[in-house]
Amino acid sequence: MAEPTFEVHGMSGGYQGPGVKTIVPYHAQAKISCRLVPKQNPKTIFKIIRDFVRQKNPDVKVEFISALEPYLGEFSGPYAEAAIEATKFAFGRQPAFTREGGSIGAVVTMKKYLKAPIIFLGLSLPEHGYHAKNENFDWGMASGGMKMFVRYLDQISRLPHQ
Repeated sequence: MAEPTFEVHGMSGGYQGPGVKTIVPYHAQAKISCRLVPKQNPKTIFKIIRDFVRQKNPDVKVEFISALEPYLGEFSGPYAEAAIEATKFAFGRQPAFTREGGSIGAVVTMKKYLKAPIIFLGLSLPEHGYHAKNENFDWGMASGGMKMFVRYLDQISRLPHQ
């Protein structure tokens, strides 16, 4: 959760039909992405990857399609404390802060323009199969989440205006 990633999402090339063919494809493609962490610049990371690929094979075309700046939420302060209290209230347990959700593009934009703290109050558990084909969400988390969000909004409504 706290380390950058390099992910291959798809590859294509060569014969795609049924059966086996022994050919050397004239064209191949790989779709990749990188999950960045604070202090990593998307354009710098792209340049590092492009230069590495060109060093191996200068004929390979490497395209920059889109990028998101990394985001790291707040782990301390009144909003984080309100999140901790709301989670304990709803679920009866101390929450664990994890570093997830940092590649949601709207978050960086909201932080930049709204100049407001962004706190993630996540409810998905590993057994829910997040982004998997059989993704699910159980009622216990949904009902606890409702309690948590109401408590969180109540907590932050009581904070002094800054």
